[in-house]
Amino acid sequence: MSTKSIAVIGCGGMGLAIARRLGVGRRLFIADFSHEIISSAQETLTNEGYMVEVSQVDVSDSDSVSRFAQAAASHGPIEAVVHTAGLSPSADCAQRILEVDLLGTANALDAFLEVAQCGTSMVCIASMAGHMGSGLPSELERHLATAPRDQLLEHAALKIDAADPHGPARAYGLSKRGNLLRVQASAKAWGQVGARVNSVSPGVISTSAGRQEINGPAGKFIALSPVGRVGTPQDIVNAVSFLASAESSFITGNDILVDGGVVSSLKWDTLKA
Repeated sequence: MSTKSIAVIGCGGMGLAIARRLGVGRRLFIADFSHEIISSAQETLTNEGYMVEVSQVDVSDSDSVSRFAQAAASHGPIEAVVHTAGLSPSADCAQRILEVDLLGTANALDAFLEVAQCGTSMVCIASMAGHMGSGLPSELERHLATAPRDQLLEHAALKIDAADPHGPARAYGLSKRGNLLRVQASAKAWGQVGARVNSVSPGVISTSAGRQEINGPAGKFIALSPVGRVGTPQDIVNAVSFLASAESSFITGNDILVDGGVVSSLKWDTLKA
């Protein structure tokens, strides 16, 4: 058994699939906000022969994430970190989506930078929604990318009225755009310790959370996909596995869009119209 560790935050369908792929022959540290989800993931992975340690983590709490990062690092070098925790627009209110999806990613980036070593690779799961919100003011984009954690949610554009029916979708789009930008802005600091950081932006994926979106407005995106199908967790696992490996050693501060071509279709269909 290798002394190297893999850390996965978020153990839903996508996180569990990633843990299975990356955790072979490694000490696997997994975390989730839900005790039920983390217990189920632990039982499943242990029964499949993985060496698993679990933590209940609230990603919106920087201390909670930091404790998890320190625990993962205490057993040897961390080879890869994958941050999948997030809320979809249909899952919660705008404020909580900002706390989990935007602030939570910033907390994870900062906490694992403290324990990263030469060769560590971190991958944050963003969303194709981050590629649809690229028309933000440059001042807001700079804030999303570089603001200190304790000031990140203080921007006026992030003060979304709880009564706004479109608030959760706005919060989600801003959060996911922020994820891409923050990964880009973090690359230099990670490089200074010999580590890399990237993101993967899924399209509509057939997980439990994704299926909720398929039944809502996001379902229309499947028809726009040149591939002509919904994505699977394995589509995301393949991209994450590449970014976590030495095969991508010259890639950092980047995003891989795994959406079946939806974003490109939206762009060029709009321009043709």
